[in-house]
Amino acid sequence: MTRLAEVTRGGIVESVHDGMIAVVDVDGRLVASAGDPDAVIFYRSSAKPFQAIPVIESGAADRYGFTPAELALCCASHHGSLMHQSQVTGMLAKLDLDPAALQCGAPLPADSDELGRVLDGVTPRSPLHCDCSGKHSGMIATALHLGLPIDGYLEIDHPIQQRILAVMAEVCRDPAEQVVLGTDGCSVPTFAAPVRAFAQSYAALAAPERTPEGAGRQYADALNRLREAMIAFPENVSGVGALVATIMRAGGGDFVCKSGAEGLICIGVPEAGLGIAIRVADGSFRSHAPIVVSTLEQLGLIRPEQSDAILTAHSTQLRNHNGRHVGDIRAAFELQA
Repeated sequence: MTRLAEVTRGGIVESVHDGMIAVVDVDGRLVASAGDPDAVIFYRSSAKPFQAIPVIESGAADRYGFTPAELALCCASHHGSLMHQSQVTGMLAKLDLDPAALQCGAPLPADSDELGRVLDGVTPRSPLHCDCSGKHSGMIATALHLGLPIDGYLEIDHPIQQRILAVMAEVCRDPAEQVVLGTDGCSVPTFAAPVRAFAQSYAALAAPERTPEGAGRQYADALNRLREAMIAFPENVSGVGALVATIMRAGGGDFVCKSGAEGLICIGVPEAGLGIAIRVADGSFRSHAPIVVSTLEQLGLIRPEQSDAILTAHSTQLRNHNGRHVGDIRAAFELQA
């Protein structure tokens, strides 16, 4: 690991965020890095665009008429807002199902308005509040389309999860038998591999036609549709005001990105054919904005107005209870070629 960010107060460094960054091109070459790009971590929710490939590849998305906005939800860690709940309910209605079919659990929503309603007892907790409910709806749609049972669709031995494991192994260029499996927050399998493998997969998401055979090119149609859906509906991928949505809005098509639990964020750059994986080792997210902007600036991939838009929406200034500027979060690394 290496130091990625510093938090200052009174002119001195008060705390630090260590981690690792990998930048990989469509041919699988490590272009740049900070820290150990071979450190093995879990992919968590950054894997969602690839977990959604079978929804399209199987024909389920077309059979059930999933819109680009709904495909974005298949890739999402949404906030459980009323907007998100309504759209996931619509997806399930196309399957003649209701939210009871979702096996993702019913956590508290990230959307502050909806959270208040739940805590006040106005709205009961629901699987629709789960940030992964769109992903689960896509998995259920795929199972139904293929004539597979939806009971146990989240178990690793279910054909849907076996297909997703095979997809993940291919886009990460890591044999399936070497992928370490864990259980995600929503109970589906999650995958551990080197950070550089996740960067490789995002290079495939960025420019699948330019990847080698067996490393994502065969999924080009699905990846192109998913990438364009994410870019067109970034607030469905995360939520209004979230960093992921801000990066894609500011990028105007230049970037596709998705965060994952425990401090991971992955970015694809279509024009350059690059994938970037950034992991903050302490699992926090507060330093992501300056780290992402610094990474893209060092690579020459972002325009000043795009950087400004991201850092204006996600300020690196620390302010106290009286609104006084008391410190900053700043990037503290140099990428190594």
